[in-house]
Formats: sequence, structure tokens, C-alpha cells
Amino acid sequence: MKKKTVLSFALALALMVTVIGTATSAFAATSAPMEPVTKIATENEDATWEQIEAVEEKSDAIFQRNAALWEKLDEICNALPDDYDFTDFDEAAFIRSTNALTEAEKETLLADIKELNELDAQMEALYAQLPACDNMPLYEKALEKADPKVLDEIDTLEQEYDRLCEKHADLWDKVDEAYFNLPDDYDFDNYDEAAFIRSLSFLSDAEKDALIADYNRLVELDNQLCKLYDTIWGNTGCENGICPL
Repeated sequence: MKKKTVLSFALALALMVTVIGTATSAFAATSAPMEPVTKIATENEDATWEQIEAVEEKSDAIFQRNAALWEKLDEICNALPDDYDFTDFDEAAFIRSTNALTEAEKETLLADIKELNELDAQMEALYAQLPACDNMPLYEKALEKADPKVLDEIDTLEQEYDRLCEKHADLWDKVDEAYFNLPDDYDFDNYDEAAFIRSLSFLSDAEKDALIADYNRLVELDNQLCKLYDTIWGNTGCENGICPL
């Protein structure tokens, strides 16, 4: 599975801007003493995320063990006419009906799908144990208790983050496109953003320097935001410069 670039967590952080921005103006005038920070991420919740990660790894392994077959199936699907009716598309039924696969290939893919469906069910059950995104009383309660100065600092950093992302948005789009066009056997485990940018021949040296400078600052901002988020919501799971919020 390909790892996300800096633009991916930019989108994640964008989700927080509205919440934090609104809260900043709402609580900036508050001078009452702050209550102890409400810890959101409990040990049980951390354990659930670890289980989710383990299930995701199992799912990835299933795709990888028959990667060539799954790529072949993708090609078959991509060759379908534009007006093909994908309403209520049943992947298993489609595999059984196609003449572009041998019976052995069909059985292999169907077995994979069965395992993947079981893992999906496990994943849904695990996510059900986590706080619902559309019902966040604990998160909102912690936000209400947050230091207004911290909220102001978060708002300032997020605005700078957004400005940097927009500053060279057209170039980042090109980098993103090149990234997602990398072959499946690319060494993503040792992916280095700056080195990747340096390798792109369609960028000038000046453009590469600008993007790398922006990227380095974005990582710095992300690390600062992670620490600030943790003061409000407890352990948010920030690591390696990437915030999950």
C-alpha cells in the first residue's frame, strides 16, 4: 500500500480548521481557570487502533500475494464500456461471469474476496468501538476546556499550513500525480519526499528548492500542531510528523 504524501495529511488537518477556528473565536474571551485536560485516547482505544492496523496489514498481504491477478482484474474492469452499469456491482459475480480469466484464476480471486470480506467485517466491528465522528461530546468537552491561547496558536499555525499548501498547489498536484504513478514494486518503505522531488525531471531546480523548503516547513508545523492537539485531546497518535486528526 502506498504511503501518503504531505498533501494527504494536509487534507486531514483541513478538517480541523473549521472546528478549531470556530472554537478560537468562541473561547478567546474566556478567562476562567482551565479544568484538567480530558484524556480522549484511552488504553482501550489505543488497543483498538493497533487491532485495526493489524487487520489492514492482513488485507494488504492478501492483495500482494496475488498482485498480478488483481492487476489483471483491474485491466478487465478498465476495459468495460463507459456506459457499463455499475449499480449494485457485485465483484464476485463479475469474476464468475468474465471470460478473460481462467477457472483457476477465478477461484483464487474469489477465495481472496472471501477473506477480504471477513477482514472488512472485523474492521467495521473495530471501528464501531471507537467514538463516532458525528457524535463527539468527549472531544467537544475537551475543546471547551482548552486554553484560549492554545487555540489561538493552533489557528495561526493552521493558517500558515494552508497558505503553504496553496502557495505551490499546481506544483504539488504534479508531484502527487507522479507519486501515484509509481510502480507497485517501488520501495515505499524507504520513501523520502525530498529525494523524490529532486528526482522529478519535469521540475526546474528552483521549483524543487521551493517545494522542498515548503515541505520541510509543513513537517515542522505538523509536529507543532501534534503537540498542541495532544494538550487538548490527550494522545492523538501523532508520530513521524503525521497527525491522524
